[in-house]
Amino acid sequence: AANAARGYICYDCKSIYERLDRISDPNTNNSRGAGFDVMLAAYVLDPQGNFDLQSLAAQYLGDNTTGSDVELAFRMKPVLEEKLRASDSERLFSGIEMPLAAVLADMEEAGFLIDRAGIAGYGDLISEKSTALAAEICDEAGVEFNINSPKQLGEVLFERLSLPYGKKTKTGYSTNADILEKLAPDYKIVRDVLEYRKLTKLYSTYVVGLLKVADENGRIHTQFKQTGTATGRLSSAEPNLQNIPIRTDEGRELRKYFIAAPGRVLIDADYSQIELRLLAHISGDAAMISAFTHGADIHTSTAAAVFGVAPEDVTPELRKRAKAVNFGIVYGIGDFSLAGDLGIPVKQARAYIQSYLASYPDVAAYLKDIVAEAHAKGYVTTLFGRRRYIPEISGHNAMQRKFGERVAMNSPIQGSAADIVKIAMLGVSRRLAAEELDAKLILQVHDELIVECPESEAERVSELLKYEMEHAAQLAVPLGVRHAQHLAKAGKQRVLRPAH
Repeated sequence: AANAARGYICYDCKSIYERLDRISDPNTNNSRGAGFDVMLAAYVLDPQGNFDLQSLAAQYLGDNTTGSDVELAFRMKPVLEEKLRASDSERLFSGIEMPLAAVLADMEEAGFLIDRAGIAGYGDLISEKSTALAAEICDEAGVEFNINSPKQLGEVLFERLSLPYGKKTKTGYSTNADILEKLAPDYKIVRDVLEYRKLTKLYSTYVVGLLKVADENGRIHTQFKQTGTATGRLSSAEPNLQNIPIRTDEGRELRKYFIAAPGRVLIDADYSQIELRLLAHISGDAAMISAFTHGADIHTSTAAAVFGVAPEDVTPELRKRAKAVNFGIVYGIGDFSLAGDLGIPVKQARAYIQSYLASYPDVAAYLKDIVAEAHAKGYVTTLFGRRRYIPEISGHNAMQRKFGERVAMNSPIQGSAADIVKIAMLGVSRRLAAEELDAKLILQVHDELIVECPESEAERVSELLKYEMEHAAQLAVPLGVRHAQHLAKAGKQRVLRPAH
């Protein structure tokens, strides 16, 4: 049903906008965001459901429901509207998710330019390096074998070389990353195998993959999925631009080949420690709020508090440990996991966590209260009313319940961060249109936004991008945004960074 004045009912409005754009329908822009998308409504109600139309019809209209897609969508609307009202989710649906679909449609169409020749040349270097490494691995093993075959690799490592941790299954020895990473510190051949896997994945997934999906103009058109995560975060597919590795030199090198068109620049800005800032806001912890309000380095402040030293005496190693505790607490980390992350005894990790919670008592209270709330309600909510149902928290299995409790601790924070990023995207898109700038929001990666614009608009777009991100929400602490950077010349880009 489509009438711009009365709104419309549809399924997956983003794909409809894209189809209408291709046929240049004059009503497209006038009606965007004014309707009711049953898929997005269902996602807001329960982000962990199955979102194909027939499954939604069975869930909301009954198992034996029949009818055309149009009829099913039409009949679902009042049911979904009532549930949105009952869960106080109308604003989240109509104020964020519906208008965001139009922004994402524009971003997908704009795409991101790549330097195809540069990527192809880089792929040749990766291929040469992996071939040489394969030969070295076979020399170390004393036998020619197929490193890509888990069966052959397992036989070489655990039978021929008699390495420990050999775990035989029906199909042969397990050679998954967990097993190999245990062995890596003591065995060069294992380190080389992990490096070989990293290189071959980089080549096949990203070098070959990106070149394959680039259009005739060299632009990559990733698909942004609004219904892909339980937290409300967007996901990216075909190709996944949110998952290009950053911790390796090879991954960082690949990112240099994401470029701006001639005469244009990339403007890049990302939130600084948004999840820790949200933890400070949601918990109301005075010490943490003070650190952020006064512009202190939160990891240094935490190190000083946890380890009982003056801020000026915090060493890089202490700061590193405090950082692991800071982010670990957000995800409900336990002493065993923290010990593994830091390479320290479990007893010492437990002492770190206890000291942290004593230093930030309101954070400790928040973690306790949110778990209790999840047990009582079966769900938790973000600052903007997005619910995350947690069936695991009432499970019969103790490990399931512990997992559910960790989800309860993190979901309001991670989900609120996702909502804030979406609000910022809407603000940036509206401002670019209102000021009639020839700039386009082209990518979102975790807590980062990237805009492509003419060089002449760079300063204005930088200011606008930073302002809209900083003012997406009003918190007890400032929303820190790393200054928008101008990224213009091929080979000099530093984009697609992960969340900090």
